[in-house]
Amino acid sequence: MDGELRALILEAQDGNVPAFELLVASHLPRVRRFARAFAASDADVDDLAQEALVKVYRSLRSYRFQSAFQTWLYSVVRNAFYDTTRSRAGRERAREEPLEQEHILAPSGAESADEGLMRAQERDRLWRALRALPEEFRTAVVLFDVEGHSYEEVADIEGVPVGTVKSRLSRGRAHLKALLAGGQGPDGPADEPSAGTSGREIPSHVTRSGK
Repeated sequence: MDGELRALILEAQDGNVPAFELLVASHLPRVRRFARAFAASDADVDDLAQEALVKVYRSLRSYRFQSAFQTWLYSVVRNAFYDTTRSRAGRERAREEPLEQEHILAPSGAESADEGLMRAQERDRLWRALRALPEEFRTAVVLFDVEGHSYEEVADIEGVPVGTVKSRLSRGRAHLKALLAGGQGPDGPADEPSAGTSGREIPSHVTRSGK
């Protein structure tokens, strides 16, 4: 960890709000995308991301520089999303809202309006399917396939072995494929280590280059 980042973290730990805002600024788009997989609807994404960042701020003094700051941050964010999802259990799931305009990629010059709309609808359908995945599958797929974290980084965030991450990815992708095909997806525990797959199967317009 470089000295500048360490100094910024220490300032934020002392309650310096501008330092905290600067510390998390580069992570905001990724936290928001991560939140999209756990929000009840697109309309709730910003609120959920904000709640997670509040938890990061309140938990910051517990960070002891024993892991990369990014790893610690996403672990806290992940737990915040899990808590929100579980507190929502047993209540009627909020009605899914249509994509807001900001989520729709502007069509290129070679793409018709209809094609752009179809891509937006496909992307929305994929995020709805991601929200339907069990939590452990959902987290692995979003962190690895959408956000581009390595197996090792996802393992550190989740606090599980790399083999478990690979297993969750393999099962999560299979579950997601079944959901998109109109099925319910495979069931069963997710923690048995397996070889997994290394290819990123989420369509490119949903991954880091175009969300």
